[in-house]
Amino acid sequence: MNIKKLGTILFGCILAGTVLVGCGGQQGNKAATHDTQIKVGTLTHLNASEEKINEIMRKIDEETEVKLSHDYIYYDKLTAMLMGYESGSVKEMSLYGSVAQYLINRNDKLAVVEHKNMKLEDDFCCAVRKEDQQLKAELDKAIDEMKADGTLDKLVKTYITDLKKGEEPPAVAMPVTNGKKLKIAITGDLPPLDLVLADGTPAGFNTAVLAEIGKRLGRDVELVQVNSAARSSALATKNVDVVFWVAVPKGDSRIPADIDKPQDLELTIPYYQDKTVHVGQK
Repeated sequence: MNIKKLGTILFGCILAGTVLVGCGGQQGNKAATHDTQIKVGTLTHLNASEEKINEIMRKIDEETEVKLSHDYIYYDKLTAMLMGYESGSVKEMSLYGSVAQYLINRNDKLAVVEHKNMKLEDDFCCAVRKEDQQLKAELDKAIDEMKADGTLDKLVKTYITDLKKGEEPPAVAMPVTNGKKLKIAITGDLPPLDLVLADGTPAGFNTAVLAEIGKRLGRDVELVQVNSAARSSALATKNVDVVFWVAVPKGDSRIPADIDKPQDLELTIPYYQDKTVHVGQK
């Protein structure tokens, strides 16, 4: 399956849903009214349970002027979340801004749904086992160097911000260094960030970052696709050496910084930041 075909599938998954569901009583991307009950699809977190996330988000709603009742529903894959939206199981989808823009660019019936004072942003990090301190140091060094020399900024532009409407993120050629293999868990299901095509071809921002890290470490990167919920267990059972990506609330977020971090894992320095938005019917 090529990238264009994947885009067609994603478009098809959400096209029908946009005419079937609304946004908890609101029209278009207008702000929600008081006491609105909204079921929101979101990707399964690394460690925090659905119940814990709902508890935190309800507290945030009460303490701010968001004035709506979120009910977050976990999905292991973006494609499953899109199907949930299509069927009306959820009225909105909680997505990263770059992913939201990718979907909106392919369906003019979708839009970002504005909720007053709902401002959330995450840092993206890698996760390793706590005992793998040397690997963490190597990854930190590579990421730091890529920030300093402008490589990360260039990859963001190429694979995310400079993508034209309807354009797909470029395929990525993974380097062959004949070095020690590094097995890295990705979902491969979150364009344009994390994308592996059905034929195994890497594409998108995360795999481009991984290819560069592999070159700098002199390691051959083996991509291992896992569902969002399986990332932590894949690392703990040593089926993979690194989990890519792990989202951490950025800065002074109302969400606790360690809410999604298992105790037996260590996180690298961030390599990317993105805001969280809700997407629903235009």
